[in-house]
Amino acid sequence: MIRAALLCTALLLAHPTLAQAADAPVPGYVIPDTQVYRIEAKALGRAYPLYVSLPPSYASSPDRRYSVLFTTDAPQSFPLIRGLQQRLRAGERGLEDAIIVGLGYAEGDSGTYSRRRDYTPSPNGDIDAASDKPGIPVRYGEAEGYRLHLRDEVFPFLESRYRIDPKRRIYAGHSYGGLFGTHVLLTEPEMFAKYILMSPSLWYDRRLMIARERGFAMRHKDLQAQAYFLIGGEETVPDPDTEPFGNSRMAMVQDMDEMVRMLSSRGYPGLRVQQKVFPGEDHGSVYPDAIREGMAWALPGSGKAAHKPCLDAAGQPVKHCRMPWAPKAPPKAGGGD
Repeated sequence: MIRAALLCTALLLAHPTLAQAADAPVPGYVIPDTQVYRIEAKALGRAYPLYVSLPPSYASSPDRRYSVLFTTDAPQSFPLIRGLQQRLRAGERGLEDAIIVGLGYAEGDSGTYSRRRDYTPSPNGDIDAASDKPGIPVRYGEAEGYRLHLRDEVFPFLESRYRIDPKRRIYAGHSYGGLFGTHVLLTEPEMFAKYILMSPSLWYDRRLMIARERGFAMRHKDLQAQAYFLIGGEETVPDPDTEPFGNSRMAMVQDMDEMVRMLSSRGYPGLRVQQKVFPGEDHGSVYPDAIREGMAWALPGSGKAAHKPCLDAAGQPVKHCRMPWAPKAPPKAGGGD
């Protein structure tokens, strides 16, 4: 080890450019096979970054049209989802190739400010929320404007550039992103074929989405979509909100269960809805398990192949598998015949 270190030092001293390169900062990591676009939301008066990842088969399959998975909170979710998609595909899970689209936060806004405004369906947010934009108050309640931006500007932009199957759009959102997805589901469900709704903030505005579900049921005989609600088992906590006119609560597991039961009870011919609770997980820790489960549900492919037992020369199963090129174990001493 010492000799190797001395050799490296000698090489660096003999080649000063190598020494400079070793100490110089390098560019940040760039995710390969991805593009970033800037999309104007004309009616909202702001712009958003849009992150796009193409599957490995895209270039070699010019006639194929793909499912597309949209994920909110792109700075956190986009790299993780893309990595999971690649890893699960390579791990013989049979996960379907898909285009991954990350929905970024508005230019000039922090993630907190942007998502409070764009993912919430009414202006009645937390009354004690503090703004992280000096001199500019917190804003809530522009989910409908953001939904129209996706439908009328983002979808056409992407579908004019990529081989996307509009009938196979998938939505994935967590927390306020799950709330926004529920808003879309109960406003224009056909925008997406499948909804992965993780830890949805159904407590928002005194459980507004629960009331909207009842209103939707009064006006509609069908709901054409598939929805998977997922949540951590420890997401029911005491509500710290001091809002008067009381009884606000954050019983998120119970709220989600109530939403799923209500949707299931309507008898909509076109709706498929299910839920899953991850014991021991909280609002933050549940995300990796939930998105993995949601992706396996939304992009199932062929599924993992059944395990095949190893066989001996006579075709009988053996307890331990051995690679064909591995040497046979030497006979035990005194092994008799």
